[in-house]
Amino acid sequence: MQINGIPCYVYDVEVFINIFHVTILNTENNELYKFEVSDRTNQIQELVSFFLNNAVYFVGYNNIHYDNPIINYCIKYFSTGKYDAETICKSIFNLSRTITSREDNNLQLWKEYKYANNFKTLDLLTMLFSQALRVSLKEMQVTMHFKNVEEFVTDWDKPLSPDRYDDMILYNINDVMSTNELLDRSKSLISLRLSIQKEYNINVLSKDGVGIGTEILKQKYLQLTNKTWDDIKDLRSPMDYIPLKDVILPQISYTTPILQSLLERLKMAVVSPGRKGLEETFILDGTKISVGVGGIHSKNEPEIIIPKDDELLLDTDAASLYPSLLIEYGFVPPHLGKEFLQVYSNIRTERLEAKHNGNKDKNETLKLALNAVTGNYQNEYSWLYSPYAVMQVRMNGQLLLLKLAEMLIAIGCRIIQYNTDGLFLICKKNKKEEYDKVIKEFEQFSRLTMETEEFKGLYQLAINDYFAVTKNGTIKEKGCFITSTKLGKGLTPKIIPKAVINFFINGTPIEETIKSCVDIRDFLMSEKTGKQWNVEYMNMPQQRINRFYASTNGGYLWKWKTDNITKQYQNMLAASGVTLLNKLDNLSTENRNINYRYYIYEAYKLLRALKPLQLSLF
Repeated sequence: MQINGIPCYVYDVEVFINIFHVTILNTENNELYKFEVSDRTNQIQELVSFFLNNAVYFVGYNNIHYDNPIINYCIKYFSTGKYDAETICKSIFNLSRTITSREDNNLQLWKEYKYANNFKTLDLLTMLFSQALRVSLKEMQVTMHFKNVEEFVTDWDKPLSPDRYDDMILYNINDVMSTNELLDRSKSLISLRLSIQKEYNINVLSKDGVGIGTEILKQKYLQLTNKTWDDIKDLRSPMDYIPLKDVILPQISYTTPILQSLLERLKMAVVSPGRKGLEETFILDGTKISVGVGGIHSKNEPEIIIPKDDELLLDTDAASLYPSLLIEYGFVPPHLGKEFLQVYSNIRTERLEAKHNGNKDKNETLKLALNAVTGNYQNEYSWLYSPYAVMQVRMNGQLLLLKLAEMLIAIGCRIIQYNTDGLFLICKKNKKEEYDKVIKEFEQFSRLTMETEEFKGLYQLAINDYFAVTKNGTIKEKGCFITSTKLGKGLTPKIIPKAVINFFINGTPIEETIKSCVDIRDFLMSEKTGKQWNVEYMNMPQQRINRFYASTNGGYLWKWKTDNITKQYQNMLAASGVTLLNKLDNLSTENRNINYRYYIYEAYKLLRALKPLQLSLF
């Protein structure tokens, strides 16, 4: 693989007090380069020379925060043959411990190596995830269904036994190969970032979406105001207490007594920044709803909604709710003023033009910029920080949605779901013209644009756990009904939602779907434990992240910790024994002793919740 015509080399380092190893993969020809410093060899000069003399992109996972500083340290101190292997290993080990230390302000001790620019680099971790959502490479391997997710189990603070050197190197190589697969899966994201760099002349290759969006906003704001980054980087609009009467738009009112009462209570409330502290719960037309600083949500019971012949099942959403509110009502940080509103509005206009003209990259780029704002409104470390502005966006968004719900209920619609920016509802077919009229009236009142999609059925376990069938037959999946594995989002057995969906859509018996599946990946699940836990399987210690399936001949997977004197054990899958599969093999499903009863039972649990009267099935 290349980036702007420059080859990519994937690399990873392993650090012990007595051995230092780096594996590098040339992604163009799959050639491996291995460099070791230990009591059996010292290749530090060759390693330094390799990084300095190859005009390539060195790609890693968390390399900006770990691997790069270590290599930069080696470049600074070990480019000559001045030091022996023992001294080099101990020195790198001490740096590694400093980097991984959680002590405050320890960055000062190694930032020189973190920010050195000795080679071109790309960090897949910082590209894929914001700081709050980052996951380990091992978790990524699990959700990629990578062949080998075995950890190298050892005490990383102690010298590595020489007879385990080669095992460690194999582990190092495996990490490199998995990072290479992740790089291959990230081609479209890299391509987008390259187009952004070309368009805006900013380096965003290792930035996540929010980071990119914020960078574009900053650039355009500085251009418009003729300010510098130093002028604005420390500006904020903090507020310890926010009276909601000052936040709520004056035109919002209701005719329904319960909503009138709600509005009065909210206007008397004073809230603090953040998502916690205010939640009002009430029942409207038979549906329990909560509103507050975290948004609007209904509290739904399991239900199957299939519209009758004279009904329509509709999902109506506000298009780009938060950006639209920001622009239409000027919900911007006071310290950035009307210029920021102008910048933000121009970006939306540019995006709509790009979308209309089929410029996919520009459309996606500007979407990142628009969506980067409200999250940073509540980030005290961001130049966009304004808890008042985020409260304006959030509170008015949900109150306007309630206004729409009130208008639709008045014409006989039944609201099934309230969720952040939209409503699921049942509308009589003979009321469709009235529905359309209400939507137009609401759009004029709210200055929002509504989008409506028709569905043939909604199978709802909870507000964020459901699947719905569109008019053209495609399936919208949420929560526990998602049938695809999301990178870094944990591993659950996808055969269970697949069986349930197949039952409802095609009438296929649960048992048939599960027993006919020949892909072991659909049965796999994973469990990650905290550092306070030890993990055991068949009386043998195991790694903290494990991949496994329910089996009829496997043992239980336990985690335990000591409570003063006694061990406290917890079964990680109480309903069945398991077989560990941290290393995939070619064994067929029929020879794996899969505990089909476990998966069938779990699928029927979902089915029971959705269709409790179908007892004859069981």
